[in-house]
Amino acid sequence: MRGFVSSGELKGLIALVGLACLLGSETWAQPQFPPPLVGFSFSPITSESAGRDARSDLSRLLTATQPDLVRLPIYWDAVQPDPAELDFTSVDELLEVVAQYNQTAADRARVVLTIGARNFLYPELHQPQWVGPREQPYIGDAQSGSEYRTYFDASITRYRDSPLLYSWQVENEPLDDVGNDLTGHDQISAAQLAWEIGRVHELDPRHKAVLTTYDGWNVTVDMLQLYADSIMWQLGGPSGHPEEALQAGDALGLDLYIDGPPVPHGITTVQLRAAWKQQAVDFWANRAHGMGKDIWIAEMQAEPWNGVTSFTPRDLLASAADYRQEPVDVVLMWGADTWLQDPAWLSGVTRAMDLLRSR
Repeated sequence: MRGFVSSGELKGLIALVGLACLLGSETWAQPQFPPPLVGFSFSPITSESAGRDARSDLSRLLTATQPDLVRLPIYWDAVQPDPAELDFTSVDELLEVVAQYNQTAADRARVVLTIGARNFLYPELHQPQWVGPREQPYIGDAQSGSEYRTYFDASITRYRDSPLLYSWQVENEPLDDVGNDLTGHDQISAAQLAWEIGRVHELDPRHKAVLTTYDGWNVTVDMLQLYADSIMWQLGGPSGHPEEALQAGDALGLDLYIDGPPVPHGITTVQLRAAWKQQAVDFWANRAHGMGKDIWIAEMQAEPWNGVTSFTPRDLLASAADYRQEPVDVVLMWGADTWLQDPAWLSGVTRAMDLLRSR
């Protein structure tokens, strides 16, 4: 038995106690809608980059947060490193971790599988080196080829009957020009996106396909894009593509960051941006449900932006309380790597998830 506590462990305990004191006395408004399914996104790349085992990290997160859903990637470059080769080991290993967790969990977790050239986590465009330049029109040329379509079809047929599967995510922010060190444009073409969504529906009609994007600074910007597009172009162009994503998929997944991308000091605050995002969620939830479609918060900020500490666990809990007031179907938190390294953040995330699932 160890008879001492290391300095790192002591700091973690102090942080947990401080977080409990900070958050324990908060009270929140009574929810008006059924709770969403709640979970997080996990990429093995974050663990591998830190020299950790991805399976162990995922197992730890599952045990700590007890999620309803976990979003996992089917990275094109990992699955098809060679045009004539398909290797799903990177996906199968993580699904096995979820299956093992479910054997003893009170409530089993399911998965959202993300497929396509664009996938979550930097650099967003996860295409094999053999494809060529990481920009359009080369991306579109590769996606229309037989090799890519083999990867796409095989991913669906391999996992469509899995009892773990909840839904598909097709591409990641496919309509948005993310950039990320690329020299040209990297959006997925509308025609290619339509083919991919149609292919999911054809090969797996039992599971929905969600499309993700981000919205404008506030709901006024969103409404201008929707009802006065010409004005938005005069002001510099659209910010995100929520209407287009909603029309194309079975569910709209919004990526919401209230402390980033960075904004000039003095223009807004974390609290004001949180209020704006709640208003946007309300607007798009009502619009999506009016079309018979789902609304997701596909990425809910649950860590500081780029490590900057202006976003705190208290802000996370406050935003969870705000979103709990809206008719959201799914909430997936973003920031797993931070949670693995900081017990205060992991504790804050579990508390926020409990709040989102409260009745």
